Amino acid sequence: MHAESLKLAAQWEQELGDPRQSDALLCFADTLREDEAEVFPQHSLEQLRRLGLFDQLVPSRLGGQLQEPERILTLSRILSRRDLSTVIAFGQTLLGSLPIWLAGSPAQQAAHARSLRAGGLACLALTERAHGSDILSTEFRVEAEADGQHLRIQGEKWLINNGSRGASATVLACQHHADGRKELVLLRLSRPEPDADPSWHSLPKNATHGIRGADISGFALQDHRCLAADVSLPRQEPALNLVLKTLQISRILCAGFSLGATDTLLRLTLEFASQRQLYGKTVTQIPPARAKLAHSYARLLCNDLLAQACTRAIARLPAELSVLSPICKYQLPVSCEAVARELAQVLGARHYLRSQDALGMFQKMARDLQVVSLFDGSTQVNLGLLAAQLRQLQPTLLQCWQEGSSAREALLEDARALLRSEAAACDWPDSKDLRLSSQGQDRLMQAYLVWRREPGACEGAVSEEGTVASALHALDQRLQQCLSEIEQHFWVQRLPVDSCAAQQLAVDYARLWSACALALAWSFAQESSSTVAAPRLDSDLLLEGLRQTLPDLRIPACEARDQRLLEAALSCVKQRRLFSLSPLPAAW
Repeated sequence: MHAESLKLAAQWEQELGDPRQSDALLCFADTLREDEAEVFPQHSLEQLRRLGLFDQLVPSRLGGQLQEPERILTLSRILSRRDLSTVIAFGQTLLGSLPIWLAGSPAQQAAHARSLRAGGLACLALTERAHGSDILSTEFRVEAEADGQHLRIQGEKWLINNGSRGASATVLACQHHADGRKELVLLRLSRPEPDADPSWHSLPKNATHGIRGADISGFALQDHRCLAADVSLPRQEPALNLVLKTLQISRILCAGFSLGATDTLLRLTLEFASQRQLYGKTVTQIPPARAKLAHSYARLLCNDLLAQACTRAIARLPAELSVLSPICKYQLPVSCEAVARELAQVLGARHYLRSQDALGMFQKMARDLQVVSLFDGSTQVNLGLLAAQLRQLQPTLLQCWQEGSSAREALLEDARALLRSEAAACDWPDSKDLRLSSQGQDRLMQAYLVWRREPGACEGAVSEEGTVASALHALDQRLQQCLSEIEQHFWVQRLPVDSCAAQQLAVDYARLWSACALALAWSFAQESSSTVAAPRLDSDLLLEGLRQTLPDLRIPACEARDQRLLEAALSCVKQRRLFSLSPLPAAW
């Protein structure tokens, strides 16, 4: 992350304060009360507006401060440590804004910027009650009136975050033309004042298992009339393409929700376990509990690395987001949910208590965390998207593995830009830079393959319980096996991408990608002499990260390694740092 973004992150943490204290801007006690009462977090959002954080959602050309994608990831993470209900409403506002920033007219962008800077929420309205994620079946209807200047709109959007509270909605609709043609279009609709326009009806909030205060609702329009020039986004490309490009970005940025919530879950559990006495010792001294804490810490840092790499790719490798976005959106929420389950076992019965003290946040965070894998495309949707890319990826990667690449240095330099803790400033991509297919390119995986072709790569790397080289050799074999299975499935048998076997190949590739990124980042860390105050990606973290990500590598467990990882985790708590490979301070 760029130095300016790191400075802002430290400022935000300081301003938001320790959430265990009643005077914090987002305090746990208020959050728990609102969650129990299923109250929308309007007061918390007002606090964010007063801090100027809505400006972070508006591009600088329009008077805002939306710059580095990693800055948004970090802001989301900082807010998610305190309350997912608040930050998901805030994040949905960015999701509803991205199509406007990518393809809106100058007038639409200016109007949207004014709304956001005033604290107005937004939403992206894709789903409908009858069709769910099948957006090609959209029935929300648009027709041009006889004057050619106005549109008449009717239909319902349902299960929409900020659905009844958003000041605006970016809506996927089906336009019916006079000649019988139909086409999907995107509209920016401004919500009328309550009771001012009977053609716009807000649907009631749905009760949910987690994020109980969130406005998961929708709206229905009946003969709603508006000027086409005001609401229709310019059609420089098909609306479906723009939606898919928007989701490529938002799926990656969802990682901030999972990372922030899991940070709080681990921090609460570490504080409890280091003080709780059982059987004459603290919980952290009990080997099974110590192992779960150490493994959770390792998984969280691996997820931090995955999020960092994919977020930087938004600016640096936008043409490859069709591969990286579903990897991040599948792998990271699933892994963080697994961490939550492990930590619940350490807390025992206390993880189930809806108490009003700080520890009561555990059950709320664990419930709220589960929603991340559902929105912006469910786990199965993302596996399907990734499976669709594997057929083209396999020949490129196999050739790279067998023959190397003349672009070796360029590949490694791109990988360094994604994986090193230090980063140069980077901006957001244009819509034309994003692609619906990577055309067989995955530069980070290609970089791993050319690195592993180097004679003697990592052969001298030794840890107390074995060699890193043997673990990486097992990783190489597993990757070769996966490429062979992809070839057999897609090129030999020519089976469909929606088969169960294709979905499993997508799971395998996502895990392998995460493991290879970790190995590459470890190698780059050996080159670095950085002295930043953050956990270092050492052999302990590499081996445990590989073991957790790919259990079939059969890397042995090690109690000495668990102890060192636990000490590193406790050091983060004591020194008030986030569980991150970047030097991010924590107010708590």
